[in-house]
Amino acid sequence: MRKNVNIILGSMRSGTTIIHKSLCQGENTNPYISESWFLVDLLRLYHWGLERYEIRHSDQFGAVDNFQNLIQHNINYYISAVSIKYQDPEVLFLKHPELSYYALDLILAIKDLKFIVIVRDPRDVIASIYKVKERHIKSKIVTPQTQTQDIEAHCKNYLNYYKEIFKHQKFINKRIIFVKYEDFILNTESEIERISLFTNAKYNIEKVKNSENCDTKSLNFDRNKRMKDPLSSGFWSEDYLKPLTDKNIGDYKNILPASDIDFIENYLYDFGKNFGYWKDQK
Repeated sequence: MRKNVNIILGSMRSGTTIIHKSLCQGENTNPYISESWFLVDLLRLYHWGLERYEIRHSDQFGAVDNFQNLIQHNINYYISAVSIKYQDPEVLFLKHPELSYYALDLILAIKDLKFIVIVRDPRDVIASIYKVKERHIKSKIVTPQTQTQDIEAHCKNYLNYYKEIFKHQKFINKRIIFVKYEDFILNTESEIERISLFTNAKYNIEKVKNSENCDTKSLNFDRNKRMKDPLSSGFWSEDYLKPLTDKNIGDYKNILPASDIDFIENYLYDFGKNFGYWKDQK
């Protein structure tokens, strides 16, 4: 297994796919591959098993540590299998927003793991989720997006992606870097330089900026296949197949009502202020 493993975290619709695609354009990285669903499913299974461990697992594994070791072994086996498939690149980039809930589990399992945490203006994130919701309603499917009814719930969901990361930030401080989506789009060269120093990935900046024809083995970027699936098509973005663009920065102004914008800015005041998304309103 390669030691230089990097997992991209961050809220849904925060730009994790765009940035993952860009970071996989390195000379010494894996090509872009789809989200790490196996890790998400495995860690969900792990926490589900812990809820009633004595009844479900104690007679098979004994101490909880034995169960944890089994999960950690499977996590590392997965990392090794993916790395081998792509000829053991010097730098491995994996990604899934839902892994943000399991930051501590991953740090404990994978030696020398690093996190790249993507942050995006919560107003733009929630506006993008509104678009997904509309598509899912049109497709007549029930999803967490269609079930989230009020703006407060959307704000809570946004914060939940970062809760575990902030909780353990001191513990994982040297193994984490925060990247603002807006900075990555508007100041790509300086952000790539910063990420390169953190990960040891090597880049041609023009290839990063114009990676619409990127080397990928993933059907995640096959538009025709995505459009045939009602769930997956709701999350599709045409920007996946285009050069980096700033056209979606501030798009919330065209989507969210003023009342929602005011609520987000107040409810997520500390978060937004910390990352410089709005001026002091108090």
